[in-house]
Amino acid sequence: MCSPSEWMWGADPMRWRRVFHGRPDKVGEARGFAATLFAGSGREGDVAIVVAELATNAVRHSRSGGSRGWFGLEVTLADISYIAVTDLGGGCVPTIRSEAPGCEPREGGYGLLTVSKLALAMGIHGSPGEGFTVWADIDLRRGAQGNSTQAVSLAS
Repeated sequence: MCSPSEWMWGADPMRWRRVFHGRPDKVGEARGFAATLFAGSGREGDVAIVVAELATNAVRHSRSGGSRGWFGLEVTLADISYIAVTDLGGGCVPTIRSEAPGCEPREGGYGLLTVSKLALAMGIHGSPGEGFTVWADIDLRRGAQGNSTQAVSLAS
């Protein structure tokens, strides 16, 4: 017999996929769903921020925010956890803005930069026609992040 903790953190990673209507009020629902999955990990707040930023971008900057639009959330809970949001495309290629002077983002624009600071690694794949998946790997072996050094992969 194993302990509840051993059962919860078994050898196989746990994976969830969920689809949300592409409305701003569903961003909070996606954020809460992910935070609940990571409760007790010490990174639930960081995961909630990552999901909120990625989902907000999907709703604001792609066809996901249009009528009958949707976005997908995929989460894998493991030592290195995978968090991804898939949109319907139609907008620009998601880009991490620079913090360098003179490179300030337009309206907000710090979402992916914030995600990059919380993630061990992140990346983007897809196209404007087919949709994009923006993903982040979160290292659960570390406590809550503030500023970290990470690798960023922007493969399209």
